Amino acid sequence: MIRQATFSLEESPRRVSNRVVSLDDSSEWASHLRRVGFHEGVEVMVLSGRDPVMVRCQNSCIALRRCMLECVRVCALQEAQCRASRAGK
Repeated sequence: MIRQATFSLEESPRRVSNRVVSLDDSSEWASHLRRVGFHEGVEVMVLSGRDPVMVRCQNSCIALRRCMLECVRVCALQEAQCRASRAGK
Protein backbone atom coordinates (compact mmCIF):
# COMPACT_ATOMS: atom_id res chain seq x y z
CA MET A 1 0.00 0.00 0.00
CA ILE A 2 1.33 3.44 -0.95
CA ARG A 3 1.07 6.09 1.74
CA GLN A 4 0.37 9.71 0.92
CA ALA A 5 2.61 12.39 2.38
CA THR A 6 0.16 14.40 4.46
CA PHE A 7 0.68 17.60 6.37
CA SER A 8 -1.33 20.25 8.16
CA LEU A 9 -2.94 22.93 6.00
CA GLU A 10 -1.13 25.40 8.24
CA GLU A 11 2.17 24.10 6.79
CA SER A 12 1.08 24.49 3.17
CA PRO A 13 2.88 27.06 1.05
CA ARG A 14 0.71 29.79 -0.44
CA ARG A 15 -0.93 29.30 -3.84
CA VAL A 16 -0.39 25.52 -3.86
CA SER A 17 -3.41 23.29 -4.49
CA ASN A 18 -4.02 20.60 -1.89
CA ARG A 19 -6.62 17.89 -1.34
CA VAL A 20 -8.19 17.45 2.12
CA VAL A 21 -7.34 14.00 3.46
CA SER A 22 -8.97 14.28 6.90
CA LEU A 23 -10.08 16.59 9.68
CA ASP A 24 -9.07 15.99 13.28
CA ASP A 25 -12.47 15.39 14.88
CA SER A 26 -11.00 15.90 18.36
CA SER A 27 -10.44 19.56 17.46
CA GLU A 28 -13.02 22.11 18.53
CA TRP A 29 -12.86 23.56 14.98
CA ALA A 30 -13.67 20.41 12.97
CA SER A 31 -17.46 20.80 12.97
CA HIS A 32 -17.22 24.49 12.04
CA LEU A 33 -14.86 23.69 9.16
CA ARG A 34 -17.19 20.97 7.88
CA ARG A 35 -20.11 23.44 7.90
CA VAL A 36 -18.19 25.87 5.68
CA GLY A 37 -17.21 23.18 3.16
CA PHE A 38 -14.06 21.40 4.37
CA HIS A 39 -14.60 17.70 3.65
CA GLU A 40 -12.36 14.81 2.63
CA GLY A 41 -11.47 15.06 -1.06
CA VAL A 42 -12.11 18.81 -1.40
CA GLU A 43 -9.51 21.01 -3.09
CA VAL A 44 -8.11 23.78 -0.87
CA MET A 45 -5.46 26.47 -1.28
CA VAL A 46 -3.91 28.94 1.17
CA LEU A 47 -4.07 32.31 -0.58
CA SER A 48 -2.60 34.87 1.82
CA GLY A 49 -2.32 36.20 5.32
CA ARG A 50 -0.84 35.41 8.68
CA ASP A 51 -3.85 35.49 11.00
CA PRO A 52 -6.51 35.41 9.68
CA VAL A 53 -5.53 33.38 6.65
CA MET A 54 -7.45 33.51 3.36
CA VAL A 55 -8.18 30.00 2.11
CA ARG A 56 -9.94 28.93 -1.08
CA CYS A 57 -12.15 25.92 -0.44
CA GLN A 58 -13.75 24.67 -3.64
CA ASN A 59 -15.02 27.95 -5.18
CA SER A 60 -15.28 30.03 -1.99
CA CYS A 61 -12.71 32.20 -0.22
CA ILE A 62 -12.84 31.95 3.56
CA ALA A 63 -10.89 33.82 6.25
CA LEU A 64 -9.80 31.40 8.97
CA ARG A 65 -7.72 31.68 12.11
CA ARG A 66 -4.34 29.98 11.78
CA CYS A 67 -5.17 27.66 14.70
CA MET A 68 -8.13 26.31 12.69
CA LEU A 69 -5.83 25.14 9.90
CA GLU A 70 -3.96 22.79 12.24
CA CYS A 71 -6.79 20.23 12.28
CA VAL A 72 -6.98 19.96 8.46
CA ARG A 73 -4.69 17.25 7.03
CA VAL A 74 -3.94 17.62 3.31
CA CYS A 75 -1.76 16.19 0.58
CA ALA A 76 -0.43 18.01 -2.45
CA LEU A 77 -3.06 17.92 -5.21
CA GLN A 78 -0.59 16.78 -7.88
CA GLU A 79 0.47 13.87 -5.68
CA ALA A 80 -3.16 12.91 -5.04
CA GLN A 81 -3.92 12.97 -8.77
CA CYS A 82 -0.84 10.89 -9.59
CA ARG A 83 -1.72 8.26 -7.00
CA ALA A 84 -5.35 8.11 -8.20
CA SER A 85 -4.27 7.61 -11.81
CA ARG A 86 -1.82 4.85 -10.79
CA ALA A 87 -4.53 3.11 -8.77
CA GLY A 88 -6.84 3.13 -11.81
CA LYS A 89 -4.31 1.24 -14.00
